[in-house]
This record gives sequence, C-alpha cells and structure tokens, in this order.
Amino acid sequence: MLAWLYYSFGDIMSATASFSIFSGSPLRRVRRDNVARPAFDKPDPYQLLLACWVDFMRSNDRDLGTGGMKLASDAQVEINVHDAQRAADLKIGEAVDAMVSSLPQLHRWAIKKSRGIATAWRFPNADYGATLAAAREGLEEKLRKHVATQLYFL
Repeated sequence: MLAWLYYSFGDIMSATASFSIFSGSPLRRVRRDNVARPAFDKPDPYQLLLACWVDFMRSNDRDLGTGGMKLASDAQVEINVHDAQRAADLKIGEAVDAMVSSLPQLHRWAIKKSRGIATAWRFPNADYGATLAAAREGLEEKLRKHVATQLYFL
C-alpha cells in the first residue's frame, strides 16, 4: 500500500511538472513609481472649523461646578487623548463663535441655518443661497486671519 502511495505521488509530481501547474510565472519586481498610492483628500478647513463650532454650540455648558477648577499641582498624570482633543475642539469652536458673532445678522443667520442651529429663515426678502455664499466668504476671510484658526488653512 505504501508503495502505491509513493508511485501515485510521483505520478502527480511528474504531471504537474509537465503541465507547469506549480511552477507559475516568476514574480516580477514593481518599481516604486508604478505603485498606486491612495490619494489623500485634505479636509476642507472651513467645514472642519464649522463642525467644531457646531459641537461647541450644542455642548452642555450648564456644568459650572468645581470639577473643572483645578490647580496645576492637582493635575492628573494620565491624560486621556480623547478628552484633550474634545477640549481643543471646543476651544476652536469658541474662537469660531466669536467670529460668527461679529458677522452681520443676515450672514450669521444664514450660517446658523446651514448648520441646523437655526430652524427657520427669518428674512423672506433675502435669497438664502446668495446670502449663504456671501456669509461663507466673509467668515472664511476672518478664519484665515484669526490666530487660532489660520493654521487650518495652510
């Protein structure tokens, strides 16, 4: 029985060698220039900053307890990166809120309506689309000049 298995295996190997089943084509080296790289889509800084602003506007600011008031010596050794990023986003949102508040009321309302903060369009004589485009231009100019948000546009 063992001899039959040996001869059968030998027949299979000779058949695969003659039909070149396992030999295959040799692998060829691909040059670095030919390797497809995924394209990085840089996020729109205006959209990113307004997302931080919306989070700031919807955050719960009713907690005014002493939990946030700590001395530097009371700082914890472990830092949660998610909480730190959330705090940084809220600070950016606060800076964007200051710039949105400095816009004319019509532009301010258009931006709030586009982000779902305001529900109704209170200016029936103004075109919402044109007003929103003008508001974006004005706000983006302010965001580019502000020290807290200008790095997003580089």
